[in-house]
This record gives sequence, structure tokens and C-alpha cells, in this order.
Amino acid sequence: MGTFNFNKDVNAGIIGDNGTINIGQQDGGAAQTLRLAAELAQWLREQGAAPGRIEAADVLRGELDRAAQEGRPAEPGVIRRSLETITLGLGVGSGGLALAQEIGRLLGN
Repeated sequence: MGTFNFNKDVNAGIIGDNGTINIGQQDGGAAQTLRLAAELAQWLREQGAAPGRIEAADVLRGELDRAAQEGRPAEPGVIRRSLETITLGLGVGSGGLALAQEIGRLLGN
């Protein structure tokens, strides 16, 4: 277990930018999410995934692309259904599962 020593009082003035704590990569923009969706679709094709999974990846990528073009958030139901279809049965530690989980994390799903 780690110990953190701040050597003075801990308050918003010394933690993060403007009192916020950000952990991990904070890029998370629409372009990165769309890139990951394209990478996921390509990975599924290379792995010879079932047509339903590939179609779900294309639906996911299409929704992310339309949302970015229209300046709106992606439709959560479409994202959730697509990610569920894609990840169903993917092995723990697989590249596809990691990509799908990262997309979900970036979108807050």
C-alpha cells in the first residue's frame, strides 16, 4: 500500500488544475473515439468475426461519425447495443475487448 506525503495542507490550491484531479489519458475527443471504432471494425474483420459483430462495429462507427458531423453526443442506446453485440463472447484480454472497453470508457458507457 502506498503512502502520499504532501508536506503541507492538502487543499484545492495544490491538487490538479483548478482543483481537479485527472487520472489517465484525457484526450478522449470524438476523433480518437472514431479512430478506435474504425480500429475495432478492422480487428473484427481480420479475426474473421461473425457478420453480426462486424455489422455492429459498422453501426457504432457510423453513429460516432454522424454525431461528430452534427455536433451532438452519440446516441447512448445505439452505442450500448453495438458494444454489447461486439463484446459478447470476446475473450478476456483480447485486443477487440480492450478496444471496445476503451470506446465505452471514452463515451461514458
